[in-house]
Amino acid sequence: MDILITDVTEMHGDNYCVAGWDTAGQRLVRPLPDGNNWSAALLEKHKIEPGVTIQATPQGSPTGRYPHLTEDILIDPATIAGTNRRLQAWFGAGAPPSVPSLSDAFQHSVHTTGVWDGAKKGAHVQVGTRIGSLSALKMERRNIEFFENNYRGEKSLRAYMSDSEARYSLPVVARSLRELYRAGGSMAVNQSLPSSGILHVRVGLARPWRDQPDKCTVMINGVYW
Repeated sequence: MDILITDVTEMHGDNYCVAGWDTAGQRLVRPLPDGNNWSAALLEKHKIEPGVTIQATPQGSPTGRYPHLTEDILIDPATIAGTNRRLQAWFGAGAPPSVPSLSDAFQHSVHTTGVWDGAKKGAHVQVGTRIGSLSALKMERRNIEFFENNYRGEKSLRAYMSDSEARYSLPVVARSLRELYRAGGSMAVNQSLPSSGILHVRVGLARPWRDQPDKCTVMINGVYW
């Protein structure tokens, strides 16, 4: 299986989530080495980053719940190999698909918990919803702005994102954007993007966790152009 890497996101500890576009099957997938998350060492070993195409052999059937079960695939880590082929464009023929709104991205199943600073907050999908957990939006650069959130003394990177229907406040988990944030704050993240033009904004759903067992939070997984 050839997988064009589209998303590399940070989780807790030395755990990363990797997702990509199955170029033959024409679908988004989340490869799980031996059914597990990726470590920093495994990412480095295979030079995993968005835009790189890898090969891997599926093994067995995944278990779990929707919506993540839609894309989860188990792979044999011993079969991972890079093809050294990089994506030429995030738009056009052969590129991963994109939609105009967050509602379209998750089949009109997105709920929010309120509004803060003019943006909808707490965007999520209910656990068990039989839809995909990965998607992308096509939008103008002016429709996304990164900022530092400070919640009870815990700082993190978030973004205000306006699509064709609404304005949202979303957490950012993209590894590359978080590295920029840790080095230079939210200003460095904003300055890393072009000043204008069309962006390909990757979005995904977090898995439920102990304090939020029934919700899959919407996150920004990457921004490309």
